[in-house]
Amino acid sequence: MLQQMRDGFRYLKWLLVIIIFMFIWWAFATWGGGASRGRHDDAWAARVNGVTIPSDAFQSAARQMDTMYQQLLGEQYAQQRSRVRIGQQTIGTLVEQELIYQEALRQGITVTPREVVEAIMRDPQFQENGRFIGPARYRKLLEANHYDVGQFEEQQRRRLLIAKFSQLIEDAVTVSDAEVEREFLRRNEKSTVEYLVIDPAKVGSKRPPDDAELRRHYEEHKDRYARGEGRIGIFAMFSHAEAAAAQNVSDQDVEAAYERMKSTRYSVGEQRCAAHILFKVGDQAAPDVAAKTETKARAILKRARTGEDFAALARKYSEDSTAANGGDLGCFPRGQMVKEFEESAFTLAVGSISDLVRSRFGFHIIKVKDSRPARTTTLEEVREPLRQELKLEQARGDVLRRAADFARAAAGGKLEVVARSQGLTTQPTGEVREGDALPGVVASQPVVARMLTLAPGEVSDPIAIPAGQVVVQVTGTAPPAARPFQEVRGQILKDVEQERARRAVAEAIRSAGRPGDLKAVARVLKVELKTQAGVTRGASLPGLPLDAVVERQIGSLAPATIGDPVTTTAGIVVLSVKERRDHREDLPSQKDSISDGLQRQRQDRLYRALIKRLRERGDIQVNQPLVDSLDRV
Repeated sequence: MLQQMRDGFRYLKWLLVIIIFMFIWWAFATWGGGASRGRHDDAWAARVNGVTIPSDAFQSAARQMDTMYQQLLGEQYAQQRSRVRIGQQTIGTLVEQELIYQEALRQGITVTPREVVEAIMRDPQFQENGRFIGPARYRKLLEANHYDVGQFEEQQRRRLLIAKFSQLIEDAVTVSDAEVEREFLRRNEKSTVEYLVIDPAKVGSKRPPDDAELRRHYEEHKDRYARGEGRIGIFAMFSHAEAAAAQNVSDQDVEAAYERMKSTRYSVGEQRCAAHILFKVGDQAAPDVAAKTETKARAILKRARTGEDFAALARKYSEDSTAANGGDLGCFPRGQMVKEFEESAFTLAVGSISDLVRSRFGFHIIKVKDSRPARTTTLEEVREPLRQELKLEQARGDVLRRAADFARAAAGGKLEVVARSQGLTTQPTGEVREGDALPGVVASQPVVARMLTLAPGEVSDPIAIPAGQVVVQVTGTAPPAARPFQEVRGQILKDVEQERARRAVAEAIRSAGRPGDLKAVARVLKVELKTQAGVTRGASLPGLPLDAVVERQIGSLAPATIGDPVTTTAGIVVLSVKERRDHREDLPSQKDSISDGLQRQRQDRLYRALIKRLRERGDIQVNQPLVDSLDRV
């Protein structure tokens, strides 16, 4: 069911984007036209390269997404909502849209005022009988609903800018006729396959390989045990901490920030600490299903009220993700749980257990474990930590701008020269390979990963790491390096034993004396001959993992021939194709739909790769407690 929901989300990805944009267009009162740069606002959901996504915009977009899922999946969604993680999906989409918008600006894409006007005139909201309602009525319509005309048109410009950038991604993808044919065969070709699965331990030599044989294999196949090509370079580090120390934040700045955040960050309302046992049933469940669930829940409620250990009952019977923790939900203020749950939890005395509480998730049994009064942290308690936080926030934007300016100046292989001219110190990377970090720089694996994509002389864009931003230049490559024998001895032993087994199986195929007869080979090896009809390309055989070599043999072996032995995690596989039908006569009728599908897949992969790169080099902060609060019951 969860996979069905995930597939549905992928299918509706662009619809979700439209829904979120529709919200953003009308959210000016809280977002000021999309996002804000550099504002000190604790009511934030994320910050993307210095641009703030406010919490109210995030929450409204999450409600839109939640409603869409309810309409799409009905009762099934109510049963699985906590696993969908609406908060995480929403913030991910909003961050991605902001990254795409910023990248579109960086690429020099523009939208003219005329394009904005034409888009507004085409908008059905502003048409009557298929014609634009006119400038005066258009302005009155916005003003009557308390929307600022200028901000609305700015958001239209933003939407068009992203649409142009998305079109560039779509136009970059092409699909050839040969690729369509391969995909057609993958979907439609069906083969009848005979195969053997052989335990390597039951064939080959019973004598374990000695150290000399292992070392000989290691020397002959060193490339198998090597780390890939590496890079050598120099880098400049732009530290958040150093930049923060140079920032000036006055007492007035601190006091103003405290006042802005006092009601949200420093004032904690009354809280309840509770645990619950959940029996899932959807809002739209059939009456008999709901009644059966309620009966089960009442039986457990009775046991809880007669003194049985509540945590033990939760671990055994609760259908919520908190079951493993005895149903513990921690402490929470008003507004974080669903209405029915909250009303009960804030009514109960400490130590008491509720009656059954019905919410859209099902039936809850709630136990209140503690109560915490409302409290406001004073300015003096947080003055210096808040000052340092404001300094760091200012520094992040400065660091990113400095690093971006430096990278532009150093483009073309001048990193060392530009660094000296700006009084910056560079450091050598040494030889680095996949999975490595820069020497002495914590969590800098993303920098090395970026280096591996650069050619000698190339300079990176700024790369975000926890400590700041890094700009790196690759100065040379390092050849693949073999791992020491002792480090890979265990893998060598496994490889030698498998190679022995493969040779034994190949000898059995030759000694069977009947070319193409897998049944004769099965008799020699004393293993079961298995047959599977209707095998398509890309599908695994029963009892076997998906394996590229096995798949290739199924698609390429001539009928009545035996393939070479293949080592898989399930054992050594030998197969023969008895019959193959490709239904090639149906290709013309499916060609267009297959081509469109491949194009969409590649566009999505290109989009994902772009987002991954933008995330890696960007400075992104997410208010995770806020996001998580939407994903809790």
